[in-house]
Amino acid sequence: MSVYNLGEINMRTGIPQNKWQRSISGGKTAIKVGGKMLKYLAEKPFLDRQKQKAAKQRAQREGAHILFQGLSLLRGTALKIAQQLSFEIDIFPEEVRRELEKSYHQVPPLNRALIRKVISNTLGESPEKLFASFESKAFAAASLGQVHRAKTQAGQHLAIKIQYPGIDRTIASDIRLIKNLLRPADDYHLYRSALDEIETRLLEEIDYQMESRHLVYFKENLKLTDVVIPEVFQDYSSGTIISQTYLDGLPLDAWIKTSPSQKARDTVAATLNQIFFTGLYDLNTIHADPNPGNFIITEDLSVGLVDFGCVKKLSPEFVGHYRRLPATAVNPDKEKYFELLEAFGMIRSKLDDQTKQQFFETVVIFSQWFEKMFVAEIFDFGANPGFFAEGRQHLDSIYRLRKHVDMNPNFVFLDRTRYGLMRIFEMLGARVRMRSPYEWDS
Repeated sequence: MSVYNLGEINMRTGIPQNKWQRSISGGKTAIKVGGKMLKYLAEKPFLDRQKQKAAKQRAQREGAHILFQGLSLLRGTALKIAQQLSFEIDIFPEEVRRELEKSYHQVPPLNRALIRKVISNTLGESPEKLFASFESKAFAAASLGQVHRAKTQAGQHLAIKIQYPGIDRTIASDIRLIKNLLRPADDYHLYRSALDEIETRLLEEIDYQMESRHLVYFKENLKLTDVVIPEVFQDYSSGTIISQTYLDGLPLDAWIKTSPSQKARDTVAATLNQIFFTGLYDLNTIHADPNPGNFIITEDLSVGLVDFGCVKKLSPEFVGHYRRLPATAVNPDKEKYFELLEAFGMIRSKLDDQTKQQFFETVVIFSQWFEKMFVAEIFDFGANPGFFAEGRQHLDSIYRLRKHVDMNPNFVFLDRTRYGLMRIFEMLGARVRMRSPYEWDS
């Protein structure tokens, strides 16, 4: 059976594939969510303040559940967006955030018979013949596939990621849908650049052979103590299936729920920070998917790094400019700041003096918040629980000036990775050395 026919089977299990089906499914989801809020607004004038709060929370909770169900049905690009949204927890109510967080590893599984056919058609044998044991029920979900446990005939324990059939045909249509929704915006040029970069990374993510190469590269080059990178088993891998060593441990978000000690949380945060800085400055290559489900915490507090589908390679020239950015943001000098923006290719046209001054004054206010992470040797995220909520207000002020700049696509996943890790540090309540020697002379 061809991949195309597998896609048709997939469609019959209820996963919309072509752009019309996905448009209709997305539209139905939006209507349902809107209906919940309209019901709340209609009831609001007749409720006292306490009941208004309860009704609003109920509408948000029910709307968030519908949103998650709709995104789970679409899977693919739509679910990837859900994962990115779940990082932006400051702009969502608790009820919405809780539902979006399910996208880390709680997605309705594919039909078991379909999984068996995918393996048989791709690897040439049924899972029963290939493996000593194979669990047909997925133990984890990836945004573009799902993960199963298996054991080789030699007794090696594997995690086998199987891509959703037909996912390659949903990416382009989903990106087009989002671009069409955003096209009327004044700053569409920024969105377009960002979406182009996201599309490029997603197309790379569905190439599991490329992911295998990424995994091998990091295993050979990211030589860090307390970091565990699985081994790829090429005999059980293909362009849509990747088999690798199964790592014992808990996903980061599940590990946090075990109430680890402050020392343990600090240790894990330091390792995550080291992974980022070493990848960026020594390898010019970052693991660019800071989803808590991609970090497996072992009993000895080592960090297992999984899911190498989203990897961003950066030029030495860009990294050289980026190295100067934190210090420039903390100690803003107008000429140096705009010189750096020009080096990144972000200035759309020559700015007049008034606009430059307005831009710079906004940056100075932002820097007063940003520098708090760097003035002391250690920044305590647990002692500053509202830190990123405050920062978002300053970022919004800078964002209002976006019409004067272009998006450098390198920042899409680099910022997402760095910001995502900081959000994880906040989740951990960790004490972290943020002032990296890679970026500061002293």
